Amino acid sequence: MGLDLFMAVASIVAAAVATWAILRLFLSEDDAAAPLQHSPNNESIENPTEDHVENPGRAINETHRNHIKRLIIAVILTIPTFITTMVTLAGIALPHWLTNPWLHAIIATPVMFYCAAPAHNHGTAALKKRTPNAASLLSLAMTIVYVYSLLACVVSWIFPAGSRNQYFAFASMVAVLSLAISPIEQRSEAKQASQSDIPTAQPQAQAQPQEMQESQGMQSQEAQQSAETLVQASIKREIRMRVMQITTTVTMVIAVWTFALWLVFGLQPKLAIAVLISSTVLAVAGLVLQVYDRQSSI
Repeated sequence: MGLDLFMAVASIVAAAVATWAILRLFLSEDDAAAPLQHSPNNESIENPTEDHVENPGRAINETHRNHIKRLIIAVILTIPTFITTMVTLAGIALPHWLTNPWLHAIIATPVMFYCAAPAHNHGTAALKKRTPNAASLLSLAMTIVYVYSLLACVVSWIFPAGSRNQYFAFASMVAVLSLAISPIEQRSEAKQASQSDIPTAQPQAQAQPQEMQESQGMQSQEAQQSAETLVQASIKREIRMRVMQITTTVTMVIAVWTFALWLVFGLQPKLAIAVLISSTVLAVAGLVLQVYDRQSSI
């Protein structure tokens, strides 16, 4: 009883400290005034050089093809581990080699470090800039479950009985769902890139010597409209990124308290379920925000 009480108090205190740290790190006053420049779908905006300037559609199409390749590999590797995990949870006996945790670890590792690399790269970069986004939540969810499962393979004795199962299929499935959304994002970016080239070419084609005054008037109007459009787009992007930052930060706080409260009041095996539920909070919110960010950018 005394140990349980101590663990409950320790969990609540740790959650409170983690909450303060998350809010202080990602929602401090200094960050509120800082320009929000990162978006998981805006690699081309952050690096407007070479292929983006010369041929923006080409670079985006290449990225789209890479996403498709990663998605195919992730699906092929995830299906067997996911089916095996579901069958095992249903209580159906399978050959030992199919449920061998090391086999699942070997299959899930390329999904984690190759297929899910875009989410990890975008999410880590956003966390370093203290502007977390959807990719940050997805990366955290996959990393937490993958590390927990790997530790359960290597040093299972440190976990309480009942909490030594591996959940590599969870991390792989999150990667598959995230990649399933990414190709649609690349298509919307390609459409935007092709449309952005049209206004710049029109004034040159319309500027004829015999229509100089009309051309100058049209160019002036177009320049004013372009400036207004850029200002409106910038404001909308700032609002969207601020909403994303606040939402992801709140989600991380919710995940922390979900983990802590399940350790205190949840059913056994407490640790394993707490890890899964808190990671599910991060993953579901990350996927929803990824869809929201895609729709907002169309």
